Amino acid sequence: MAKGTSKSGEITINDIAKELNIAASTVSRALNNSTKISEATKQKVRKVAEELGYEINLVASSLSKNKTNLIGVVIPNINSQFFAHALSGIQEEAKAAGYNVIISQTNESYEQEVEVMKVMNSARVDGLIVSLTMETKSTDHFNALVRKSVPIVMFDRVNFSVPGPKIVVDNYEASFKATQHLIGNGCKRIAHLAGNLSCKVFEDRAEGFKEALNKNILPLLPQFLLACDLNEKDTREAMKLWMSLDERPDGIVVASASSGLMIASIARSYGVTIPGDLAIISLGNERCNELMIPSISAVDMPGSEMGKAAAINLIETIKTGHIEDRIILKPIQLLMRNSTFKMA
Repeated sequence: MAKGTSKSGEITINDIAKELNIAASTVSRALNNSTKISEATKQKVRKVAEELGYEINLVASSLSKNKTNLIGVVIPNINSQFFAHALSGIQEEAKAAGYNVIISQTNESYEQEVEVMKVMNSARVDGLIVSLTMETKSTDHFNALVRKSVPIVMFDRVNFSVPGPKIVVDNYEASFKATQHLIGNGCKRIAHLAGNLSCKVFEDRAEGFKEALNKNILPLLPQFLLACDLNEKDTREAMKLWMSLDERPDGIVVASASSGLMIASIARSYGVTIPGDLAIISLGNERCNELMIPSISAVDMPGSEMGKAAAINLIETIKTGHIEDRIILKPIQLLMRNSTFKMA
């Protein structure tokens, strides 16, 4: 048991020092893994610190060392399987390198993203990993961190005005391949449910879709390319419009995995069979895609690998202090399932 604690009840290095009958400065050095302290003493200090419930004051530590060993991660939606996989990759690499991770989601809100940047700045993170919201156009809210030379790595949804590595996939190629897959399986009237086209990811996906149609001399009707926020309300409205047409789409390329699953479900309420009447492929893959009946074809975005690459590049940048603009392109994979084989 401790021989005494601070008046506030919080365990301090003085309490650990009293317990071991050593100097508080020795405890401090041991907890900070100083080479001046023997490994045996370090182990004793760590053991007592754990028993007493001592918690390192990260803010105080950062003031003395100008380093927190904290990495900030900012993502649009933690419920997305893609971002969940990316987080797992980030945390795996961060833990291996001795970093803790602070995670914040913006819920696709630019205003919330601005506020989160203020929090990350106040938390004195050593570096930041970010995927932008669909609403983000200006990146001025990153300037405070950039001026302090805090490394920033962006992945998936990026903006090249912010210096640092970018981890991306070829979204144009992903959409082109998905559309080409539908055409190869007999689709002639193909629609695309796009995300916010002011977001580069969704702009590139829309361009890939259009190029595949153009290459195969297939028409693009104005009502067959709909841009939205890819939420349930917008997805239902899109399907309502398409199902009201005299000539309905016979294939749909959907810009997100979650909206692809929704479209498959909504289609049944209109008496539409998949893939007989309507083939569906999503840009992004969820576990449910494989479990649905029929299973939903998808272009898999390598979330875990992108997260790992983001963390590795950030930690390298933190250690070297050299912020370099570079693009790391990760491969995509076409997952062909039952929802697209119309010509079976």
